[in-house]
Amino acid sequence: MNDATVMPADAEPQADAIAPRSRRIAALDVARGVALVCMAIFHGAWDVAFLHIIRFDPGASIGWVVFARSIAGSFLLLVGISLVLSTRNGFRPRPYLKRLAMIAGAAALVSLATYFVMPEGWIFFGILHQIALASVLGLVFLRLPPPAVLVTAGAVFALPFLYRDPVFAQPALWWIGLAPKPPTSFDFVPLFPWFGVVLAGMALAKFAIARGWDQRLALWQPRLAPARWLAFGGRHSLAVYLIHQPVLYAFFYVLAAIVAPNGAEDAARADCADRCVAVGKSAADCQNYCGCVFDTLKDKQLMSPFLGRTLSDDQTLRVQETVAVCSATTFPPAPEAPESGTLQ
Repeated sequence: MNDATVMPADAEPQADAIAPRSRRIAALDVARGVALVCMAIFHGAWDVAFLHIIRFDPGASIGWVVFARSIAGSFLLLVGISLVLSTRNGFRPRPYLKRLAMIAGAAALVSLATYFVMPEGWIFFGILHQIALASVLGLVFLRLPPPAVLVTAGAVFALPFLYRDPVFAQPALWWIGLAPKPPTSFDFVPLFPWFGVVLAGMALAKFAIARGWDQRLALWQPRLAPARWLAFGGRHSLAVYLIHQPVLYAFFYVLAAIVAPNGAEDAARADCADRCVAVGKSAADCQNYCGCVFDTLKDKQLMSPFLGRTLSDDQTLRVQETVAVCSATTFPPAPEAPESGTLQ
C-alpha cells in the first residue's frame, strides 16, 4: 500500500500545491519491481533444487540465505514506507481495508495451496501474513515521532536474538517468532524480528516527509523501458507475487520431467552416499550400501512413497528392515579379537 491509495496512477492533480503529495511515487514502484525480480530469481533457484534439476540446497548456502532475507527485508521496508505515505494526508478506512482484505485473502490462499501441495513445509505465516499483520500493528505508530518509531524498530528486531522461550514453541504461538527453534516452513516470516523492518521503513518515511524528500521524489518518472516495466510490476506487486511462482514451478516441473526424470532418486542416492562417507566409510562401500538400499526399495515398490515422504507405518518398518539388511551385508561386524592366551 503506497500513494496509489491517494490517487490513481493516471489521474491528474487538481492544483500545483497538492501535486507532489497526490502523485504516485514511481521510484517506490521501481524499487518494489526490483525486489520482485530478485524474488523470482530466488524462487526459480528453489524450484530447480526442489525438483532435483541441479543438486544444491539454497537453504544451506549463506549467500542464498542472505539473498532471500534481503528480499524479504526490502519488501517489508517498503511496506512501512508506503503505510506512512498513504496516510500522510489523513487515514482513509475504505482503501486501507480493501487493500488489507486483499493481502489477508492472498495469504490465506497461499496457506491453503501449500498445505495440500507441499504439506511437509506449508506456509502458515509467510511474507504476506507478515504484511497483513504489520499493516494493522503499524497504525499504532503512525502518530509517534520518528525517533520513537526507530527505537522501537531496533528493539523488535533485536528481541529474538536476545530472548527465546519454550512457551513460544506451541504451534499456536509460532507466528510470534520467539520459539527456541523455528518451525519447518518454506516461507516463515514471524512477527519478531521482521516487524522491526516495517517500523524502520515507517521511521524512514517520517524523516523523509519532514524534510520534503517525498515531494521531490514524486517528480521523478521512469523514462527507460526497463524502469517502466519494473514500475508496472511494482504497481501490481500482489498479483505478480501470486502468479509468478505457479508459473515458474510449472515451467521447471516440465523441464525436470525432460532433463531429469529420475532426479529425485538420483539426488537421494547421492545424499545417501555423502552421509555414509561422512561417518567414515569408504566411498566404494557406501556406493554398494546405497545401491543395495535403493534397489531393494524399488523392488519392493517403496521408492515412490519413500521419495514422496508418504510412507505408512508398515512401509516405514519395511524400509527400516531394508536398511538393516543392507547395512549388515555391506558393513559386516569386525571379528572379535581372541582373548589373551587363546590358541591361534
